[in-house]
Amino acid sequence: MVTIGGYRIAKVAEIPWEDRVNVDGWPSRAGMYYDDAENKLCMRLIDYPVGSTEPRHVHAGMHATTVLKGRTIVDGLTLGPLDVILGPSNEPHGPLHYPEGCKLFSAFQGSYFHSEVEQLSAEKHYRLIQAVQLPWQAHASGTEVKTLVDRGLGSLLLQALRFAPGARMSRPLMLAGLVLDGDAIVDGERLGSWDFLYATPGTEQVPVSFPKGATLLAVSVR
Repeated sequence: MVTIGGYRIAKVAEIPWEDRVNVDGWPSRAGMYYDDAENKLCMRLIDYPVGSTEPRHVHAGMHATTVLKGRTIVDGLTLGPLDVILGPSNEPHGPLHYPEGCKLFSAFQGSYFHSEVEQLSAEKHYRLIQAVQLPWQAHASGTEVKTLVDRGLGSLLLQALRFAPGARMSRPLMLAGLVLDGDAIVDGERLGSWDFLYATPGTEQVPVSFPKGATLLAVSVR
């Protein structure tokens, strides 16, 4: 990770990976974008291989996990790119099936250590969010916003930001962002698909430009 123009930047080709079989016995690996200790917010790329299953489980922390590539099947519902699994604290959820493999972005606040369980809770608070059902709303400077998660995740807010070709982000609209498509230019540095930027608090950020347009997955702490 490098700091450029007031942003901490992690290129997906350079993030460190951990084999989760050695952590919780699951057939997946996790690539760390950034562990924000101050906000207890861990942001990672999760990679599940073809035909794998994430068991029903519970964890002390809470997460918004966004599908980036592939699909996952949970509760009989198929989720694809930009759909979100909202996993609250201390509530069992899953299992999640990945018949074709899947890559996901996880914004996890609190402890992400899992325990497998057999039963679901009597009350269901976890949510499966299908992005196609949510509207894009106009924002300033040629930007559109789709709010994916605005409740049920404590102080976290998860949005998609869509920038038109030639648009500029003069000030950060999020704490952290993942480029989903297009590209972003930060002080001459190009970020492509699945590259990550974090707006360092207390630091002045340079404008970010989107010469060809781009869509960002944005994480904010309110």
